[in-house]
Amino acid sequence: MIKPSELQYYHLRWIAALIWSVAAFITITLYQLHADIDTDIRHHLVEQSQAATRAINKRLAELSQKTELLAAAINQKQRDDKELRHLITQSVMTTQGAHRGGVAFRKNRYSDPANPLYSPYFQKNGDNRQSQQISERYDYTLPDRMNNGPRTFWFHQPMSKGSMWMEPYFGTTANTWLAEFIVPFESNYDGQMNNGFDGIVFLNFSLNSLTKQVLNLDLGSQGFGMLISRTGQILAYPNKSVLGKDIYSLDPAEYPLLASISEQLTKGDLSTFSHPVTGREEWMVLSNIEGLDAQLGLIIDADELRTSTTSHAGYHDLIWFLSIAGLIIFVASLRFPDASRAKLRRLFTVLSLCLLSYLLLLWYQALAPKPLSKGEALLVNEESAYLAWQAQYPPGKKASSEHIHQINLTVESLDLVEADQVSIVGKIITSDQATDEPPLHINNSLNTSWSLIRESEGFQLWQFVALIKQPFDYESFPFDREVIELTMIPRPDSGYLMLVPEFDSYPSMRPEDLPGIRMAEHDFGSWKLLQSYFSYQTDKLYNGHQTVNLKYNMVIQRSITGPLISHIMPLLVVSFLTYCMLLLWTKDEKQQALWGFNTATVLQYCASLFFILVIAHVALREELNAQGVIFIEYFYFLAYLQIIFTSIGALAYTTEMKIHALEYQQGLRVKQWYWPLLLMLSLIITLLFIEK
Repeated sequence: MIKPSELQYYHLRWIAALIWSVAAFITITLYQLHADIDTDIRHHLVEQSQAATRAINKRLAELSQKTELLAAAINQKQRDDKELRHLITQSVMTTQGAHRGGVAFRKNRYSDPANPLYSPYFQKNGDNRQSQQISERYDYTLPDRMNNGPRTFWFHQPMSKGSMWMEPYFGTTANTWLAEFIVPFESNYDGQMNNGFDGIVFLNFSLNSLTKQVLNLDLGSQGFGMLISRTGQILAYPNKSVLGKDIYSLDPAEYPLLASISEQLTKGDLSTFSHPVTGREEWMVLSNIEGLDAQLGLIIDADELRTSTTSHAGYHDLIWFLSIAGLIIFVASLRFPDASRAKLRRLFTVLSLCLLSYLLLLWYQALAPKPLSKGEALLVNEESAYLAWQAQYPPGKKASSEHIHQINLTVESLDLVEADQVSIVGKIITSDQATDEPPLHINNSLNTSWSLIRESEGFQLWQFVALIKQPFDYESFPFDREVIELTMIPRPDSGYLMLVPEFDSYPSMRPEDLPGIRMAEHDFGSWKLLQSYFSYQTDKLYNGHQTVNLKYNMVIQRSITGPLISHIMPLLVVSFLTYCMLLLWTKDEKQQALWGFNTATVLQYCASLFFILVIAHVALREELNAQGVIFIEYFYFLAYLQIIFTSIGALAYTTEMKIHALEYQQGLRVKQWYWPLLLMLSLIITLLFIEK
């Protein structure tokens, strides 16, 4: 063990090198941990892709098997119209995801002279008639016409090539993309068995059902799945308005996410890109669906999964602290003194600076932006809104686009009326609605006044003034951060179930760009706006009923300048003045007379500091109207302890009491350990606050 008197500059440099080595080791370890986490996420994504592929192939195999069974049943024996229609109906109703099924005979191949083109069919959830026929609309035995006339390739290709999956097509009646399996069959309904195929049997299903299957996978709140044909047609996607469009010809300005995805389709099975709206890292994995001749794409938010997996923020703070501490120790080794007392003074200065740097680092991290609450989905485009709809509604009660009402919300003024109430002035633009009633209800408003500013064909402009009950949590003052929420639902008689932002009306949906904020200044009172974003919140009612609120969130943070001047600076001044009193401690009568050091002076001095602190402390409590103890109050308590210790120490020092820590070299140990102990206690308070 090296004594302080034997300490040399190179010892400090060795310590600095050791600290930097530890920081480098932690950095490398964290890098490896991040790499391992990314590997685990990739494995998870690939597993989800394989599970989705298996589920889709299972669905395709089930559909093709049911189609072949239907063809075998028709070929087994001659059946009348009633029996055939019953078989078709049963096949459609018992096949998961099936949309429509039917039989189409060649002309005069069925034993019913009244129906030369016998083609019965059944459509799930359709307006079915007892004697409906495909041939009622067109003659499917005519040659296929691509440009004009009805398409009949679905009949001719299987008759010449055998059983096959048809290329997915858009079903106008189903209003979705369909995949169809067709099986040709031979029969003797016309009394002949060797005259080729007599017709075809088909079953099709909605690709939208595959999307729902994919959505049941664990892809996080922002992840989703899509199907893209080999030719680039979008077959399944959260935003149904793009179904059937060519992904390569979409306007990047109108569909930025799809444009980014299209660039990744040729980069292999696993690719990485940045979300064009949020800037977050996205991963995409592709797998082939042979039966559909299409690709299944799964997209996840990598940052979301990393955050949900683990957090190493504390280790990042430690790396910064070790790097700064090593630098402080290295600088302290320069021009290192020879005297033992000067060496000790420098060592305690180094210790104090290291503790101060860590304290400031923790305070800086307390001001850093915080991630969204776990499970809270950020609404940035139609895709994220659709995923949120699916997540909010239970299975079987999915909200359709007809139940969605788009709104354009802007906030023009924020005012802190009381310690727990906020007044919000804003405007809402709605379309396809012309009533004298407000377009929505603000659930968490104590009082809301509405006025119709402008009404034109196709839209209404409303202004509202809402008084929001906002329970502010002042325990973290002056590092407190709050989220002011507007929770909105459609008017009950409007016929809508959910509200959704009109994304195209906002220049940017990044929370940092403050979408929806139209305030001249982004500061109000002692607060400043950091972020704004939309999300959904579900309120449980009774008997399984629920309502889905559109939440507009405004993240505000207290400006540190005011508390720094009015509270932190006085505490620092008191600490410095208390330290100055300690420096005046002496047994030398001449110095006592020169400095005016005596018990009465110290007590008078401490009493003055105490009353200054009490006045500031009371003003703080009255300003915040807080319940319980807040963060900065612990530093007031610490300042009280400094004053009490200084007063008691001065009494003991100037009397006949002999306390070694006070007597040794005129209280040198107390003077040396003053700042390290004070900073250590401040660190403990801060760490306990962060842990809480």
